Order: sequence, then C-alpha cells, then structure tokens
Amino acid sequence: MNAKLSLSILICGTLLLSCKPEPMEPVGAEFDWSRISLQGGRERIVCEWDSIPEDIVLLRLSFSGDYEGIVDIPVQKGFCEKEIAGLPEGTLKVQRYCIDSEGEIISSEESLDIRVYGPRYESGLPRTASISGTIHGAVADLKVSGNESVAEKGFLGNYLNYTNCRGEAVSMEVANKSIVLEDVASDIVVRGMFLPQADCCDMFYGKADTLRNTCIRKPSVLNATIDGYRGIWFDLGQAASDYGSKYSGGLGTYTMKHIPMAIYAPAVDRTYFVYGGTLSATKKYLLCMIGCYDHRTGLLQKPRVVMDKGALGVIDPHDDPTVQIDRDGYVWVFVSGRGNVRYGKRYRSVNPYDITAFELINESIMAYPQVMYEKEKGFFLFFTRYDGVRQLFYQTSPDGVEWSEHKQLANIREGSESKSGHYQISNICGSKLCTAFNRHINGNVDTRTNIYYLQSTDWGQTWTTADLKPVSVPVTTWDSNCLVRDYQHTTETHNCYIKDLNFDSEGNPVILYLTSKNHLTGPNGGIRQWHVIRWTGSEWEESLVTQSRHCYDSGSLWIEGDIWYIIAPTDPGPTYWGAGGEVVRWKSTDKGRSWVRDLTLTKDSPANHTYMRRPWGADDGFYSFWADGDPDKFTQSNLYFCDRDGNVFRMPYEDSSEWMTPVKITYTK
Repeated sequence: MNAKLSLSILICGTLLLSCKPEPMEPVGAEFDWSRISLQGGRERIVCEWDSIPEDIVLLRLSFSGDYEGIVDIPVQKGFCEKEIAGLPEGTLKVQRYCIDSEGEIISSEESLDIRVYGPRYESGLPRTASISGTIHGAVADLKVSGNESVAEKGFLGNYLNYTNCRGEAVSMEVANKSIVLEDVASDIVVRGMFLPQADCCDMFYGKADTLRNTCIRKPSVLNATIDGYRGIWFDLGQAASDYGSKYSGGLGTYTMKHIPMAIYAPAVDRTYFVYGGTLSATKKYLLCMIGCYDHRTGLLQKPRVVMDKGALGVIDPHDDPTVQIDRDGYVWVFVSGRGNVRYGKRYRSVNPYDITAFELINESIMAYPQVMYEKEKGFFLFFTRYDGVRQLFYQTSPDGVEWSEHKQLANIREGSESKSGHYQISNICGSKLCTAFNRHINGNVDTRTNIYYLQSTDWGQTWTTADLKPVSVPVTTWDSNCLVRDYQHTTETHNCYIKDLNFDSEGNPVILYLTSKNHLTGPNGGIRQWHVIRWTGSEWEESLVTQSRHCYDSGSLWIEGDIWYIIAPTDPGPTYWGAGGEVVRWKSTDKGRSWVRDLTLTKDSPANHTYMRRPWGADDGFYSFWADGDPDKFTQSNLYFCDRDGNVFRMPYEDSSEWMTPVKITYTK
C-alpha cells in the first residue's frame, strides 16, 4: 500500500502538517552532513545536529516511498535534539535538506533508509529473564536469572521495574544474581533488554516474568485526617508556687519518656513522627497523631489520627504516642495509657511506610512506652506500670504481635512501708539495650533524684553496669552498684530530671539531665542546671552545660562523631518562669567536657517553645521537632521543626492539602 505519512508534529512552536513533497534541488556550497544524524527508535526518529552554519535556518526532512510527508525543523545554535514521533513501524526513506532564510535549498543529501521499530518487533522478542523470591512488607529478597544466549538479537541484560513506597516508578538494570529491595509497594517485573542495532535510540523489552506482591492491601477504612498540624495544650492543674503550674503549655511532644517520637526511614527518605494533637485551638481534646516529612520534596503529609483519645474523655498528653518502624517497613504506633486504668494500645500501618491506614494489633498496661527495635530480634519495650506508684518494666516481641511476660527493672524502696517510684530514659546501640533512671523517694514524684544506669547485650536476659559488672534486677536498693550519680545525699538535696540518653562514637553512653533545688516553679526552685555525664570507658565523667529556669525545660542530645549538640529551650521565653522558652543549640567538640552557644534558633517568639525531640537516625532536613504554647493560659499550640543548619519551620496549623508546605520562620533581631 502506498500511504502518505500521517503527521501533525509540533516542533519549536510550529505545527507542520503532512503533505506530499515536491521535487527539490540543492543550491549552493557543499554541506558537512556528518553534523546531522537521524536515529530510528520506538515509533519515532530522533534528529541531532551540532554547529550548523548561521545561514541555515531550517532542516527539512522529506519522507518518500511507502510513507510520504515533509517536516521542517527550525535550526538553533549549538547542539540540538528533536523528536519526530508517531511514525509507523518499518523502513522509512528520508532525504535531508538545508534551507536558508530566503527559503532556498542550500544543500541536500541522498535519501537514507531509517528503521523504525514498534509493537511487531517487540512482541517477537524472547523471554530471557525469570524472577523468584519473597516479599515481606516493603522488603523483597529476589533472585534474577536468565538466558544470555540471544546476544545476536541485541540482548543487553535484564531490566527490573516496580513502584516504590513513595508511589514512584523505579527501574534498574540487574545482573543474574540475588538482590534485596527495601521499598517495594507493587509487583516486581523483570524483562530482557534489547537494542535492535547500535544506532537505535530506544531500548526494547522481551516478555515479562512477574513476582506478585501479596503484602500490599487495600484498607477497609482509612484513618481520619486533620487539616493541619495542631498540638495539644495542657495544664497539669498542680500549682507548684505563686509562679504557676508545675508544668503547662504546648505539650504535643511531651514527655521525654515517650521514646522515640520521630524516626527517619532511609528506604523512603522520610521522617515519621507522632505527637499529641487536638481538633482545634479551642478544644481540650487529645488525638494521637502521626505525620510524615518527605526529605526529597520538603513537604509534610496531612496528619492522621491513629487513636481518638478525646472520644474517651482524655485531654492528658501523658497518653501521647511513640513510633517505630520494623524491618519490613511497617510503621508502628504505641499509644501510652496513664496509670493501670487506661491500657496502652499498639497499632501497625496496613501497608509499609504508609500512614493512611492503621490497625489495632493488641493492648496491655503500658505507660511511657519506649520502643527499641533490632532487625534480627524484634521489639524490646521499656515501659512503666503503676504497680504501687511508678515501677519500671520491659517486654520483648519478635513481631509486635506476641509478647513475653513483663519483667521488672527497678523497685527501690526504703523500709517495708515505703513506696517505690522511677522514671527512665532508654536507647539502643546496635543490639546493646541501655536505660538511665532516677528514683522517687517514697514514691513522691516531686522528689526525683539520683541517676542509675543499666545495660544488656543479650536482649534483657542479663543486666550489667557500664563496666560490665552484673546487676540483679529488679534493682531494689538506692545504693545499687548501678548508681551513677548520688544527688539524694548531697549537702543540698537536688532533684534530677533525665532528658536524653545517647552514645559516643565508641558506643559509650552519654546522659543529658537537669538538676534543681526542688520541684517548685519560680525562683524558689533554685538554679536549674543542665549536665551531661558520660562513660569514658573507665569512669563516669560529668560536666556542666548551661542554666535555665524551669524543671520541665526539656531538650535532646545529638552526637555526630566529635561534634555534640544539645537543642533545648535554655533562653527565657515570653513567659519567664513557665516551662520552656527560646530554643538554643549548644555545641561541644571535646566529648562534652565544655560547651559553647552555637546557634539561637528562636527569638522574640509569641509563646514558649517546649520539648525539643531528637528523631532516631535524624537526617539533616528534619533534625529536631517541638511545640509551643503559653504556660499561663489556654492557647493554640503550633508544631515546629528545624534542619541541621538551624533553619526553623512551623508546620501549618490550617491546611487541607494532602502534602503541605512548612512555613520558614524569620525572627526579628
């Protein structure tokens, strides 16, 4: 069949319609046609040229034979590439002409035969690759194998593609070998890659082999969303002095004993974080929320309600959640239950690295959940039970579903009639579990004092001091060999508030804490001092960082090799004696022995900033996050985060977008 080429092509803004070419004769000097190349591809031809003389303004391609048509391409300076798409499969005869500004043909070349490929060619390619393996959550353990004996057909290797947990299409060339993928959210397809001839501009693919993904589920119910990031405001209701409540204000990232509240997931380049939220600025109503920050786009995903505590009449951020991610990419949220009356709840995301839907897995008595995870062993949970007053316990689980019986860590009493009481801060270094805790004399939380330290390298089977001396648990005596710092028996009794536990470059524990004369607010509480105490490998070494004004001023410790940072509200805020203040970053370059003021992160703020939290595995873009609020009166509480450079961003309080832009904060000088 002698058909005209049916083309309607937009090139450089000019629409050129197909027509039957008229005979054209070249005029003028010879032209170096090696500067212009034509390559056939997938139902297209790609034209490339470089350094064409300025007097040439058009390159004309004339198709003849079975397919007829003319395409004029305006010439630009330098290297250019233009695609002529929608061409039929087969061999096309193409003649090239150079045309000047007067419309005259300067030069032409004899016609070329250009091969265009399409569905007929691709459907005839053989299956060269096969795929086998398993998919657990987002993790695929694969083996790709194939037949490489078809090199004469242009076989180049295997080509694998899937959709990742960010919703992006991922393609890669793979050899015949075993590979592991950690962000899979679809079936995985492998095909052979073929290049029909060396000058072809497109790759073609043989028949596919598919590994089905049965882990991805369509949730029956999506979790409720909130149009913005809205922190919970709370007042404990205990006046500690004429200077206000023992603590109050924006407590969305409260308490420091909820660990972790944020975690970075390298597989998807996102930070997942939880907080205590609310319905609106006028509601005292607790929502256990989860959000997500995408480091590639700089956007925040619309937050989801994991558990509606307000519906149960709860307004107390002691029931705030914590977050963890398992080896398969499932996001876990552990919701605290204060006392032994409100049970804690464990939720898991329906799909890996996805916050749109969660399902309740189980529940138990669980206050202040501190969730450790190790890929080979599973979950280790430090938590508190109110058996008596506040006692420390732990549990383990390989999968988050089946849990061991709880075991007690600490129950220090003085006398048979006395009560115990403890708060702990824990962390994990490799597979070494570590916890630092204080004691409450006779169970009175306002007398918290001393620092004790325990570690386990066998997943809680045995416990030791930092220098590997055995410790029997539960710890029951105040002078146990795991006592690190005795504040109870100093000349002037000190309260001790542990804020964070981290590790130096050798894996030695470093504890951040604050001391005060007592629990009172205002000047009667004495000087509040920030300290770090570190295990050097042979002894505990203590140093002073700075001072602040409130026992519940709370921040975190970052250790990056020889650079150590503390981000905390150590400057006065607008409510001078209230919890929190303005945010400062302190820096040490000598393993915590001395500290200097490094950055002022906030200044002239409308409300006190509180509870700076350290994401686990913190990435530069989402380095710390916290909340604000007025400690003296019920106000709106905003949520903030900063990057490693100290730039501060406010999370939008009102925004209905699925992905929302954080607001960079510029403070007045």
